[in-house]
Amino acid sequence: MDVPQSLADLAPRRNATFAALMLAGLLAVGGLEGLYAWMPRLAAMTTDGRVAAFDLEGEGSLAVWFSTGTMELTALTALVIYALRRQTPGAGRSRVWLAAAAVWLVMSVDECASLHEAFKELMSHATGSRILGDGTIWWAGAYAFVLSALGLGLLKAMWPCWSAILALFSTAAFYGAAVAAEMALLLPRKNETEVMLEEGCEMIGNLCLLLSMGLYARHAALAAEAAKAADAEPVSTIPLRRAA
Repeated sequence: MDVPQSLADLAPRRNATFAALMLAGLLAVGGLEGLYAWMPRLAAMTTDGRVAAFDLEGEGSLAVWFSTGTMELTALTALVIYALRRQTPGAGRSRVWLAAAAVWLVMSVDECASLHEAFKELMSHATGSRILGDGTIWWAGAYAFVLSALGLGLLKAMWPCWSAILALFSTAAFYGAAVAAEMALLLPRKNETEVMLEEGCEMIGNLCLLLSMGLYARHAALAAEAAKAADAEPVSTIPLRRAA
């Protein structure tokens, strides 16, 4: 097995690699959705009438594990970008990647610990109002504020890399669809189809975010290598002719 010699070696280079990884992630999401749809048939064969591992909304399920792992990889990729930008002279805007890594890590913890649900209930109790529906707007609004501010910083930092920017916009679209589905804005009733739509959009959004970080990691790695090569080039010395 080849061992990476530098941080730049951690970033995939070929578009085919990114496409294969994204396809594998989408197949995993499709598999998790299929298991959830199949869960009622399997539940009849259990003593408690449920299969927690296949429940897209349940704690400790395979879907939660998948989303948590995806966001942890996303946070790690942001840290790699931060280190690469710090090593590249004139790169600028390196701190935004540190902030991104922190936010993605918090989101990974939220996936497995449901921090947003606790925040929703806390705010609903403190204000005496759920504002809209079941109070989802409380955590959705907080997430929207943080992610919008961070997103603007990332757009400025990623501006030369259009592929990463497109993946970031795709992330926002899927996250928006997931929130709209949870707030019953896309489907009128909370049923199996609504759960599959909500959780599917969220998981695909996580994959798009990881893709965005990976694509920019490649850009940052190439920039770091170019800067290192430029520093390594010997400076040619031309003797100056003395004036007569």
